[in-house]
Amino acid sequence: MAMPKTTQPRDLTLVLSGPEERLQLVLGQPGPDGLTLLASRQWTVPGQSVRFLVPGLKSVLDEFGLDTSVLGRIACVRGPGSFTGLRLVLAAAEGMAAGLGLPLAGLDYLPLLATGPGPLLAGPLHVLTYARRGLVYMQSFSCPTLNEIAPLDALTLEQAKKHMADIGTEAHLMGTGLRKNPAFFADLTQAEPGYVLLDAASDNPAPERLLAAAERAAFSGESIEPIYVRPSDAEANLDQIAAKRGLDPEEARKKLEALSRA
Repeated sequence: MAMPKTTQPRDLTLVLSGPEERLQLVLGQPGPDGLTLLASRQWTVPGQSVRFLVPGLKSVLDEFGLDTSVLGRIACVRGPGSFTGLRLVLAAAEGMAAGLGLPLAGLDYLPLLATGPGPLLAGPLHVLTYARRGLVYMQSFSCPTLNEIAPLDALTLEQAKKHMADIGTEAHLMGTGLRKNPAFFADLTQAEPGYVLLDAASDNPAPERLLAAAERAAFSGESIEPIYVRPSDAEANLDQIAAKRGLDPEEARKKLEALSRA
């Protein structure tokens, strides 16, 4: 009996995600019903994306006897999230796209997270991811349609609490902001029993969700514009940093602006 013929993968979509501690790499291949998952890898390596991303992609392609010539496009989560993580992953995506002549697309992180549990829920869904100590990124959606009901913002915990109260006393909450601030959200749900905290399984997008977002994205030859929402810690504390190094804060600010434009 003849063995069925296999089709050599080609025109693959590579999706990269690293706005938080989890680094994700997904390969999708085109099919009659859209992109299907070929392979995925993930590592929990905060601040070390460069060590794992390119070797990880090579390892995955090697398993199939392929090289980067089979890639057709690259999508990358553009934030918000860790400034270091975003810059490293976006730089890797830009470098590969330039070297291979591939189009790029940026994916917004919080709407992407909402696509996991959101279609199975009803009512408001607040996505809260960790920004830094006492600060979260927050964006709210109406489920199951996932229409935005509150825009993306960087908020203190008390500000986030007020924003949620303005929308209503019944909602689902998700994201790493809950995990990094357990006492605050435990007290919040005790005071507001209509708030339901989703577990950590929703904190990172599934490979299929990343592929689905890439399939909806608009690819082009332009660079991906990152979403930062708030100033970096260096920018926010520039005066103190400059003073400690014996620099004039105004001169340091001018140098930072020049570097940002470079």
